[in-house]
Amino acid sequence: MFFQQCATWSVPVMICLGASPLLAQTTVTPKPDAPSAQAGANMPDACKLLTQGDLEALFPGRQVASKGGTLSPVYKGPQYNQSCMYTVKLPSPTSKSELTKFVTITIVQSGEPIDGLRGSTATFANMRSTREKLQQDPKLNLKLEPLSGIGDEAFVETSPSTVTVRVRKADLIYVVNLDIYSPQTQPNVVALATQAAKRWKPGTGMVEADTPIAANGSVDIPEDTRTSSAAPADQWPDACVLLSPEDVSANFSDMKIDPPRKTMAQLKLESRIDKVEALPKPIRCVYSTSRTDIVNGEKRFAVYDASLIIDNMAANDELSKKFYQIARKTSDADADLPGLGDEASISKMNSVVIRKGRLVVEVRVSGGDRDRQLYDDATRRVNALAKLVAAKLQP
Repeated sequence: MFFQQCATWSVPVMICLGASPLLAQTTVTPKPDAPSAQAGANMPDACKLLTQGDLEALFPGRQVASKGGTLSPVYKGPQYNQSCMYTVKLPSPTSKSELTKFVTITIVQSGEPIDGLRGSTATFANMRSTREKLQQDPKLNLKLEPLSGIGDEAFVETSPSTVTVRVRKADLIYVVNLDIYSPQTQPNVVALATQAAKRWKPGTGMVEADTPIAANGSVDIPEDTRTSSAAPADQWPDACVLLSPEDVSANFSDMKIDPPRKTMAQLKLESRIDKVEALPKPIRCVYSTSRTDIVNGEKRFAVYDASLIIDNMAANDELSKKFYQIARKTSDADADLPGLGDEASISKMNSVVIRKGRLVVEVRVSGGDRDRQLYDDATRRVNALAKLVAAKLQP
């Protein structure tokens, strides 16, 4: 809704914002590019009320860009920047990407009397009454609070996404919006609205502010409060304890067993900034076993690798169930194995996936794939190892 605004020219002509288009077109007017100096001087300018320099002071070190002004919808006559928009690049609190936040200022009314039915006081009161009615709708989740020290009257409105300050100073009414990014949002939008009020002098129009806007020392970005899907590093078990040398010896007593090979790993924490933490215990333990048989006077070698891999130690049981399904699909374990942990399955390649509470592990016995007898032997051994491992898993 645009409010009526009239500009008087040196010739006896009056153009009113809100007047009928026919009147505006049939009235003799001076050229738009040559308005009177007095009218132009009194015109408000949104891009001068809120400047890029203000934002650079409040967002030190961040990229600030002007999207330019939007002219008032006067058909002919002295137009002015009725609104102005800027963008600020800010780090996301939950990812490595940058977020584009918008800052806008819009002039609602100027040039009208302060008092009277169409005056700025009545207009601002109507604006506040409308917002108060909207505040009653719980779906909108709006919060209104009065503000002092800005112009003649002002109030701030907070929504889930934006903080808005509405201000009246004499005949000028304007609105400043800033997208929410942290608790610093409201102090910043109040500072911008306060600085804008200093640039408007009743009866004169646009003026220079007495002092620059107070700069921030830094940009407040909230800490990443997401919880990790993985358990803390000190809660991860030792793969070589879950599958110990004694377990392997009990099932490969007929074979030579090499010392275990351990694999260490790092835990990547979910955060805006890359954070990794070394896991203090191995997540993989591999035992190489071998035997030489004489079959029909010829040597035949049997070689197996017995291993345990900790797929994940989840933050909770529900996440662990999801990780189990991922591990089952990855290892192609399509046959259920009852009686092991909370759930378990085995693949055709002799890999057993077990979930117990928050922990998901894989027990493997690889080798003998091209010899049916050796393959069946590997299947027997992996099932025996899986039972030993499952018995050690904590609920």
